[in-house]
Amino acid sequence: MVIILGLLVLTMGPSFLSSMILKSLALSPDSARLASWLVPPVQAHMTAYAFNLTNPEEVMKGGKPVLQEVGPFVYKAVTVKDSLDMDTGDPNLKFDSMGSSITYRPRKFYYLVSGSADTTYITVPNIPFLTGLSSIRKLDEGMTKSLKSKVIMTTGFGKPFINVSFSGLLWGYNDELPCFSLARPDGCPSPEGEIDIFADEDDEWGEDDWKRKKRSVEDEDGKQESNPVILPTPDVDLRSLNFSLIEKKKGGFVDCKCEWGLFRDRNVTLRKSVTINHGMANLSMKGRLKKFNNSTILGWWEEGSSCDKVGGQDGGTLPPVVDRFKEMELFVSLMCRKINLQFEKMTTHSGLESYRFIPPHNALGSHTDQDPNTQNLANSCFCQQSKGFSCFKSGVLNLEPCKTTPELPHGAPIALSFPHFYQADQSYLDAVEGMKPNKTLHQFYLDIEPTLGFPLAIRPRFQLNAIIRRDPHIEIMRNFSEELVLPFLWAQDGFSEPSSPMASAIQFGLAAPRQLTLLGGLVLLVLGGGMVLVAAVWWCFWARVKPTNEEFAMS
Repeated sequence: MVIILGLLVLTMGPSFLSSMILKSLALSPDSARLASWLVPPVQAHMTAYAFNLTNPEEVMKGGKPVLQEVGPFVYKAVTVKDSLDMDTGDPNLKFDSMGSSITYRPRKFYYLVSGSADTTYITVPNIPFLTGLSSIRKLDEGMTKSLKSKVIMTTGFGKPFINVSFSGLLWGYNDELPCFSLARPDGCPSPEGEIDIFADEDDEWGEDDWKRKKRSVEDEDGKQESNPVILPTPDVDLRSLNFSLIEKKKGGFVDCKCEWGLFRDRNVTLRKSVTINHGMANLSMKGRLKKFNNSTILGWWEEGSSCDKVGGQDGGTLPPVVDRFKEMELFVSLMCRKINLQFEKMTTHSGLESYRFIPPHNALGSHTDQDPNTQNLANSCFCQQSKGFSCFKSGVLNLEPCKTTPELPHGAPIALSFPHFYQADQSYLDAVEGMKPNKTLHQFYLDIEPTLGFPLAIRPRFQLNAIIRRDPHIEIMRNFSEELVLPFLWAQDGFSEPSSPMASAIQFGLAAPRQLTLLGGLVLLVLGGGMVLVAAVWWCFWARVKPTNEEFAMS
């Protein structure tokens, strides 16, 4: 019986243990898998680069921008998915007990680990200024546009390019324009040097007046002041901080000065809610997005289209048993969209084989592209031309529709691409100098261990570009090229190698079904064989003793 049990363990044990291991991968309450999803066994980093514009005066006259890549600046990125609500004390993570989903609201903490971000100054597009001009660009020439343009020109720096530290660009520097419509805090006077837009005297602008200092926020060297980001050390419990003291909006007042930063509202601040399938009922659906910001639609793209429908995988957790012949759809919130990934090749990390998935060549392809290799008809619903937004050529996505707010119905003039216009239309590379697209450095990729579905490497890479448009009615903008897509930042998130504990745990999970059942089966076989041997010896012994006893009794 023991031998039969050992044979059963050897033949059926691996598949049984494998199914048990796979079942344990669901994000169930109080499970080890949930704990590792909340606190991953590998540290993610954001590596960022800036593009320093070396010839701003020439660009303002219609010249070709010359860009210089500056960096890298590396930030440790800690994501907290279950921070506590300060009012209720409840975590911002909830299971749908009657359904199949889990909802969380992440907070990210960024800690600089390398690069002189506070002292490295770069000349980049003035995003608040360009956003203000974009909001009035389509107004007819007249009193309304004239007054609004004067506000934009006389509030803040009043110029299309500024010189700012890299940390200031990301996390905050002083600029009055983003706070123009906000109520000033009690006790805060109007900014020094503020110009009355209703004044009678003429406001003449010369060719070099864009350099003129508009506020006292410029220091004596002409560089914009930035406020250092002060975060709690990562060794404290980041779940239960008093977030009201450290979270920030993209623009707001600090010590009576307005502060604005590109990612200012992404550091610490509670992000929009994400609802995903936890996989307990159907493991193949684990990590699949069901809602974003409590909605099944994004509200940015063509109404009723697949582009505007919430879906795709949450990059933080993937289902097991990956089929390399099927495309994978990933949702990337910073890109405001889902993106398809296709199998490219086998890769190896720490002795573990993985499937590499990458975006196809036409991932950001235009539906109007005449080249069948880059044309992507499925992207037509990302084109919101009917609502007044530009639709770009292949490789560049207009993010203005997803940057709209009640205060900014035209959004912020930002476009997204892969770094250095990798896989973008050649016209974008020809419009600027300094782009050097390289597959190894600039390709978006995801390496997955196919059996358990754990990412061994994930590198979302993206580039942010300012959309600068000529406006003949505004002197400082009338000599620009008609529409310029100007790179100013690119970054990569995630990690490129698993940690040693993570790799060891995956290796054990893969080997356990075979090794444990082999060990258990052999133990049972040896035990069964030993029992058979003992029984045989015992039988032989009694077989020999019994005749002797009978002979002794007869005599």
